[in-house]
Amino acid sequence: MLRQFPGSFSLPAILQKDLDSLEALIRERGQSEYPLMNSMIASLIQNGGKRIRPLILMAVFRGMEGPEDIARNAYKAGASLELIHTATLIHDDLIDQSLVRRGAPTIYASHGIPSAILAGDYLFVEAYALTSGLPERLIQKSVSDLRKMAEGQLLEERTSPETLNFQTYLEIIQSKTAVMFRSACISGAMLAGSTEDDQCHLGEAGLMLGVAFQFIDDILDVTGDEEITGKPVGTDFLSGKKTLPYLLYEEQVGALPRERTPKTFKSVYNGLRSEAVISRAKEMAREKTTRAKEGFSILINRDIRSFILDMCDQMLNRIL
Repeated sequence: MLRQFPGSFSLPAILQKDLDSLEALIRERGQSEYPLMNSMIASLIQNGGKRIRPLILMAVFRGMEGPEDIARNAYKAGASLELIHTATLIHDDLIDQSLVRRGAPTIYASHGIPSAILAGDYLFVEAYALTSGLPERLIQKSVSDLRKMAEGQLLEERTSPETLNFQTYLEIIQSKTAVMFRSACISGAMLAGSTEDDQCHLGEAGLMLGVAFQFIDDILDVTGDEEITGKPVGTDFLSGKKTLPYLLYEEQVGALPRERTPKTFKSVYNGLRSEAVISRAKEMAREKTTRAKEGFSILINRDIRSFILDMCDQMLNRIL
């Protein structure tokens, strides 16, 4: 059974069935005959997140009333998307030198740099093996999105916090995070047989949702509860990142300390939580969420449309 999503809503029965099938496929493909490789990736797959990207893909597929005989291809596309996401997490942990993810040691921490690279590469291979038999245009779109993710990661690595501005920050999060939400929506719409106009419309909704998702995550780095978010407040600051609240702090309050320590974080904490900073950040997240909901309003199936609009609201409510 799939994990529960945050908030009070429940999945429509058909989506629960779809995601149970997706979960089985993800676990089947996220394993290896080589014991060491299997031990590295199995726990991360089994302790996976909320499967938000395949959920969105299936919601769009069902929301646009995709044919039942194509559902298996939608499962393959969704599982591929999730394995790509998991592979990027493994490589992100290596780049960021992160020691813990979801309460467990990262592959980088437990097995070192070469193993983390290879584990991520293995999941990329499995992800693309799953695309066999899918429409050529869908495969090409997935390849294009993966290129965009790599470019976004490199842009982030090559941009120092001192020179990072809002436009570059937005470009980075659109490439690293939001592009996968857009890909999920376009893939779901494409497999459902939607028109190109509807695919573009839903893809834009996914992009806006992905940006809102990252804005909210960045806000929770300042306002969140560690027991809920799984990471201490100020993690982005201490790791040298400059995300939405920190950009707004510089705009509204003043320069950030050059030295990133728990002590210097305390010195900026009240300013970060001030109305001038956090209220503006929340309003930006609300605006992107509203635009996402406007895009999802074209979904045909009423129950699925209501579900995904409610999901957008529940995601926003994490910071309100």
